[in-house]
Amino acid sequence: MSILEYELGKKPGTPDFERVKVDPITLRVLGGAFNAIAQEMAGVLFRMSYSSIIRESEDLGAGIFDAQGRELCESESTPMHIGSLPWYIRGFLYRLEGDIKEGDVIMHNHPYLGASHTPDIAIAVPIFVDEEHIGFAAVTAHVLDVGGSFPGINADAFDMYAEAKIYNGLRWYEGGVLNEDLDRMIFDNVRTETMNRGDLNAMLAACELGRDRFVALCQRYGIQVVMSAAYEWMDYSERMLRAEIEKIPDGTYRAPTGWLDDDAQNRGVRLKVETAVEVKGDSITIDLTGSHPEVPTGYNVPFEGSLLVSAYYAVRTILLDEITFPENVPQNDGIFRIVDVIAPKGTIFNPNFPRACFSRFCQTQRVVDNVILALSEPLPEQTTAGNSAGIHFCSYSGFQEDTGQYWIYLEVNEGSYGGRYGKDAMDSVDNLMANTRNNPIEELDMRFPVRCEQYELRPEPAAPGKWRGGVGIIRRNRYVVDGTYSCEGDRQTDPPRGIFGGWDGLVASCRKNPGTAREEELHAKVTGIPFGAGEFIEFREPNAAGYGDPLERPAEAVRDDVLDGFTTIEMANDAYGVVFATDAPVTLNRLDIDEDATEKRRAELRNEHGAGSLTTYYADRGLSPASAPVSNAGNSNFGMS
Repeated sequence: MSILEYELGKKPGTPDFERVKVDPITLRVLGGAFNAIAQEMAGVLFRMSYSSIIRESEDLGAGIFDAQGRELCESESTPMHIGSLPWYIRGFLYRLEGDIKEGDVIMHNHPYLGASHTPDIAIAVPIFVDEEHIGFAAVTAHVLDVGGSFPGINADAFDMYAEAKIYNGLRWYEGGVLNEDLDRMIFDNVRTETMNRGDLNAMLAACELGRDRFVALCQRYGIQVVMSAAYEWMDYSERMLRAEIEKIPDGTYRAPTGWLDDDAQNRGVRLKVETAVEVKGDSITIDLTGSHPEVPTGYNVPFEGSLLVSAYYAVRTILLDEITFPENVPQNDGIFRIVDVIAPKGTIFNPNFPRACFSRFCQTQRVVDNVILALSEPLPEQTTAGNSAGIHFCSYSGFQEDTGQYWIYLEVNEGSYGGRYGKDAMDSVDNLMANTRNNPIEELDMRFPVRCEQYELRPEPAAPGKWRGGVGIIRRNRYVVDGTYSCEGDRQTDPPRGIFGGWDGLVASCRKNPGTAREEELHAKVTGIPFGAGEFIEFREPNAAGYGDPLERPAEAVRDDVLDGFTTIEMANDAYGVVFATDAPVTLNRLDIDEDATEKRRAELRNEHGAGSLTTYYADRGLSPASAPVSNAGNSNFGMS
């Protein structure tokens, strides 16, 4: 079967299953059981895994699926992993359909057959009950190395084959028997054999547990009852989402044009992201027509496993927020049925085989962010201002002569959310599709020859708004041995967008050895940069955008922001129009507002230009100094003062 004949984005349609009526109590009990199975699978996976990207950051997904890949349930983990698993299953079924046996363990990571990208390997175990194949227990997680050109991350790979080893529906186990030759091939061709083996065995254990739990459920209630309940929950989720879409006025809503920094090779050539959201009745379409053509590096996006999943997430998170929505609506195939996506073939969001697709996360983040911005017009109380919507996903690595393997540390550096209706934004968190936990500093210190010397809110103020934007992090990591650094990042040129008069946010930055004679500005996407022992890197992640006119923020709240370090006396005057009785250094118990001067200043600002930009504001001022004492000591120890 040729990859060129594969029908991209084809959904499985209505289940061909003779249902029975399930009473409401049993339906709810089974719904809870589905959810519990998925959560238990995820728990096994992250507790058993060797690598910190899974064990600590929980960069994983787990769930149960029917025999055609329809999702029954999913774990509460990274959204990218869960929504992609149905496409993984359909991808490997392209090769294996009709030839699935009990005891098979299937491995898959083909980015043009459903995978989110090649490092996210899926393990799937078929579920048989009374010799009938009824579904799969499946997980996916990011492994440390997949045998690409450089350790960990390959943003500028030439093609799919250069970025990773490709596992296209391979039977790791066949009929319960380990394929020893395949096992050797898999683990002999990665730099981190021990870690990868531990992670993949944890994935297998999670699948086997999910399979056993689901089989037990079918044995207790019967296949027809269990599967009928599963399909009823899918229909319910679909109905609930369609009802919310129908409340949005019909029309086409557009986000401002977004710009990605570059493609990891052609510096200074930014990549356009165009996003329109069309609402018609109870259906919704996300259209990326006009976005940049595919690029000759790994900065393309797998259409099924990454782009479609991002679209599902964006619509779901706005319309069926688990905190604010009054009813429980499970995440399953019913959510995926509704959302359509248009991305012309040959663009970065739907590249031609065999373009590399390794580094795709920042692009999908921008799609989600743009959908939120587009829908802020009809849904102002359910959306945020522009989020950081970008990460610096980094690989630190080196060779261990005593083990004959590499050490690789993967780290996701988090940004912040945009201001929201009625509330200030959340600071220093992974956001949107990322949703991973930060890696503890203790984990880094104990296991790797890298030391974190600074990790806190970046010193620049929050983007002004009636409700202020969130503040990103500043982080400094120092190599204590010679090593290699790679990164897929973005948002160092195009700031998060303010809405309803809020200010645009502040872009990210990445510097090698800042404040020393060896200081060097780094692009967000680099591959294989050498670092000597003692050299260090600094990230500043974006400050997200503000929501609403800053002049509508109560002066007392602005004073509190100054005292709490979220803004400055200068910015209080320039953006909020708040004037204090003194511009001298303040204490926590003394900062008086000059009410007459504030009223006059706010009147002046109302007659001036519109919303500002934190990035423009700091363009001439430069980044605020933020050298921690431990970083200064490290410079001294390594002769870098």
